Amino acid sequence: MSGMRRAPRPMPPPGATAVASSPWILISIGVGAMVVLLVIAVGAYRGPGTDYDPTPPLGAVPPPHATSAGWGASGLPSQPVPGLSPRRTDPPAPTGTAGLPVPSPSAGQPSYPSRPTYAAPEVSSPPPAARPPAAPASPIQARYRVTDTFDGGFIAELLIRNTSRRDQEWVARIEYPGGRVVTAWLEGVPQGSFREGGGILTYRSGPDLAAGSAVALRFHIEFASPRPARCVVSGRTCDGL
Repeated sequence: MSGMRRAPRPMPPPGATAVASSPWILISIGVGAMVVLLVIAVGAYRGPGTDYDPTPPLGAVPPPHATSAGWGASGLPSQPVPGLSPRRTDPPAPTGTAGLPVPSPSAGQPSYPSRPTYAAPEVSSPPPAARPPAAPASPIQARYRVTDTFDGGFIAELLIRNTSRRDQEWVARIEYPGGRVVTAWLEGVPQGSFREGGGILTYRSGPDLAAGSAVALRFHIEFASPRPARCVVSGRTCDGL
C-alpha cells in the first residue's frame, strides 16, 4: 500500500471557484434581472389620454364592483360629471316571463261597453173597483127642537116632512146616552111603534107619510141632556142640532 501513488485531483476552472466562494454574486444577478423586468412593465403601461370619458356608453353594464367603487345603484357615477345632463333614475318597467314589458293596470286595457240595465216592466195597478152609485138622498127631512123642560126631564119634538111626490114610510133613531125614554107619540095621526133601550129611542111610522105633508113626533126623556148624541130619520141627520 505504501508503494502506490495517489492520482492528482483535477483543478476546477478559475470562474467556478469564484462563484462557489461568493454566493452573493448569484443573488445580485437575480435582483438585477427583476429590476429590469419591472422597468419594462412600467414602460409598457400607458395612462388614460385626454379624450378619456369616465361615463360608460349608453347600454353598457357597469362591472360588478362598480357599486363599491363609486357607482350608484342605477349604474351611473354617484358624483355628477360637468357638461353632462342628469340621467333619469326611474326603475325599469317590469317584464313578464317572456321578457316583454308588463302593461300597467290602466294602460292598454280593452274597454267594454257597460252592461245595459233593464228596468222592471211597470205593472199597472188594476183600476179601482167601480163604486156603486150613491143612493139618492132620502126625501124625508126632520128638524129637532125641545118644547118643554122640567125638573129631571124634558119634552122634545121631531117635525118630519115628506118632500117627495109619493107617500113614504120613515124610521127615526134618537140617542140620549145615560138617559131614559119614558114615552113617544105622534100628534094627530095614527100611531106607529117604538122601542127604547139604553137611552136610544127607535120609532117606526104607522101609515106612510103622504107626499108633501109633515107630522110631529114627540117624546118624553129623563136624566139626559136636551141635546141628543145622534138623531137620524131614514138615513138623514136631523136639522136644528
